Amino acid sequence: MITKCIKADETRIISYIGNDYPSCLYLYLDLLKYGIESDTVSVYLQTRDDEVEALLLKYYSCLHVYSRNNAFDADELAEFFCDDNYTMLYCTAETAERVYRVLPKEVKTKSTITRGWVAQIQQVDHEPHGLAVPAETQDFDQIVRLIYDDEDIGRSYKFEELSRQLEERNQQGYARNLVIKIDNLVIAHACTNAEYETIAVVAELLVKKEYRQKGYASEIWRAICSQLLSEGKEVFSFYYSEESRALHKHIGFYEVCEWAKVVIS
Repeated sequence: MITKCIKADETRIISYIGNDYPSCLYLYLDLLKYGIESDTVSVYLQTRDDEVEALLLKYYSCLHVYSRNNAFDADELAEFFCDDNYTMLYCTAETAERVYRVLPKEVKTKSTITRGWVAQIQQVDHEPHGLAVPAETQDFDQIVRLIYDDEDIGRSYKFEELSRQLEERNQQGYARNLVIKIDNLVIAHACTNAEYETIAVVAELLVKKEYRQKGYASEIWRAICSQLLSEGKEVFSFYYSEESRALHKHIGFYEVCEWAKVVIS
C-alpha cells in the first residue's frame, strides 16, 4: 500500500534510510531540505503489514525511489508512477529495472532506461587553474539552453521547469553554479544539484561542442569539487557514459553504487 507521509512519519523515514543515503542522495537531501509537509516535495511510503518496503519522493515531475532490500511491490509502484504524469524515475539500477519490467506496454514504448553509477570523491588529482567563476544572473539563460540542448541530460527536463529549478535552487543556496566564459559566452558549466549541511551532489557538467576536448570539462569539475571538499563536504556525482566514467575516475572519483533513470519522452 502506498500512502502519503505526514510529519509524524519523519523519524521512521530517516531511520529507514540510515547510513545508506548514497543510494538515494536526491531523495535524502530534498527530504532534509524541504521537509515532508512542504509544497515543493511530496513523500510517500509503500508498506506491507506495516513494514516499509519503499520510500518515494516527488519533486516536480521526477519520482525518486529508495528500497533498502529491493523487496517491494513493483506492480503497485509502476502503477503509481504511470498515474501521476511523471517524466522520470530515479533510483538504484536494481530498483529501476524491477519497475521498468512491469510498466504497461504503452508506457514502455515511449520510455528509456539508462544505467549509470553514483560515485564519490575525497581528493582531486590536482588543483584547478582558476578559469571557473560563479555564474551571474545574466548567465542563466545560456546555462539553461546549454543543458536543454544536451542530447542526454536535456531530454530529462521540460524547458520551463528546468529554468525554474535552476534559479530556485541557486537563490535558496541549495545549489551553486560555476561557469567558464570567453567574451561573455558560457562555454562550460557545472553545478551542485543539491547541497545540504555536509553533503553535495555535483551535476550538469557540460561544455559547448566547439570547445570540447580542450580540458575545460576537467578544469571546471576540479574547481567545483575542490571548492566543496575544502568546505568539508562529502561530494558525490552521477554519470551514465563510459566517457564520463573515465573523466570521473581520472579526477579521483570512486563508485559507490549502480544507478538508473527511466525517462518517459
